[in-house]
Amino acid sequence: MDELDTLLADFNRLKESCRKLEGQKIVVGIVGGAGSDVLKIAHAHEYGVPGKLPERSFIRASFDADKAKLGTLVDEQVSKVLAGQKSAEAAANAIGAQAAQMVQNFIDENRVKPPSDFSRKRVHTTLFETGTHIRDRISWEVEKK
Repeated sequence: MDELDTLLADFNRLKESCRKLEGQKIVVGIVGGAGSDVLKIAHAHEYGVPGKLPERSFIRASFDADKAKLGTLVDEQVSKVLAGQKSAEAAANAIGAQAAQMVQNFIDENRVKPPSDFSRKRVHTTLFETGTHIRDRISWEVEKK
């Protein structure tokens, strides 16, 4: 195989890797049935309920706060795919797992800052209250586009 054939083979491998990466969609959050009580509660916290519950964003806020860390993670995984060290699906799952962990850490570190006081709560950490367990339900899925 001469140099041109090697170059073309590498180009085609990179092109195929990019195509496979493009076909992955990573969903991070409360993954599951649309009608579940936990999903409804999580949605109310993430976006608020006008006149009843202030927004307590934990997914969007965690990604905004840790944007650089998330970008580095994605860069590392894409580099591994392009180098032939990892499949696109494995990279997407690694990104999803670590992004879900970032959201959980955001809650654990009490970085969710609602515009309200904690006067009626027994636990003074946002999103920790008996019965909901939102933090434990944060997960990821990799979907094909």
